[in-house]
Amino acid sequence: MEQGRFNAYVGLARGGRNGVWRVLAGFLAVAIIWIALGIAIVAAGVALFVARSGGRTDSIDAVFATLDYQALAADPLFSGTVLLSFAGIWAGVWLVMRILHRRSVRDLFGVERRVLWSDFLRASLVTFVVGLIAIPFFLLVDPTVQRGHISLSGWLIAAVPLMVCCFVQTSAEEILFRGYLHQTLAARYATPVVWLGVPTILFTALHWESEASSAINLSVLATIGVFALSMSYLLIKTGNLAAAMGAHFGNNVGAFLLFSSQPGFNGGVLFTGRSIREAGWTLEQALMLGVIGVGTILVAQMLLVHPASPVRLRSLSRPRPLG
Repeated sequence: MEQGRFNAYVGLARGGRNGVWRVLAGFLAVAIIWIALGIAIVAAGVALFVARSGGRTDSIDAVFATLDYQALAADPLFSGTVLLSFAGIWAGVWLVMRILHRRSVRDLFGVERRVLWSDFLRASLVTFVVGLIAIPFFLLVDPTVQRGHISLSGWLIAAVPLMVCCFVQTSAEEILFRGYLHQTLAARYATPVVWLGVPTILFTALHWESEASSAINLSVLATIGVFALSMSYLLIKTGNLAAAMGAHFGNNVGAFLLFSSQPGFNGGVLFTGRSIREAGWTLEQALMLGVIGVGTILVAQMLLVHPASPVRLRSLSRPRPLG
């Protein structure tokens, strides 16, 4: 039944125009729109930060001359701005679907042509809670956790806006990598090597950290690769992006609001760990981080899809007609 739902999901793309050049041009167009709009959003956020700090904002040079980069990185406004910059993906996918493929973006949501919010909420909560439970295991590898820059009152004020920005970021990545690319490529190529492999490799490669050690990078990329495949599996099982969007959202809410080791994205987190870009990580530590990360993903996945799980996705517990 699950494979049948995914086939029906892919079938929504077969009524459009799916030439190779259209797919390539579509992805390139989304990337360009994403970058252009993202730069504009981040620039606006930086200007707002400078103005709020009492600096001049009458020119680009004035903005950068008065910019305190450490304070910027520690400000939840900057973290939210960076997350919000992913809105360019939504704009790009909508335009590409309308102009190049002559289809509605709703075709990417699922067989039902809408997001199943019950699946989204369940996947969000399960992934978030499993991530919380995994934190002590991460502390065994890196016990250098510190309190973040943000005050508790500031965190409470910023939490909801940051969650909204996080939803924009995670849903945008899912609509592009698991929605647009999976569906459009699968409508043209039957082999998973293409429709599953290409988006997974692209998504994983975007998480390369040039300043991190090879061991940490291998650990991070392995974890991200498994995560990407996990999101794809949720799409294949349900024929809807809701669960993948929810799991991605639950994971990133924990990373951007509770605990982070990502420098430049920790302005709104309560606790920060040792930066993955720092030197000194051992091969054993990198391996353990990867094992814990992959294990956390697989546990959340099992809870969402296993027939005996009390928190199984609602769409899998109730048979639904195709289409």
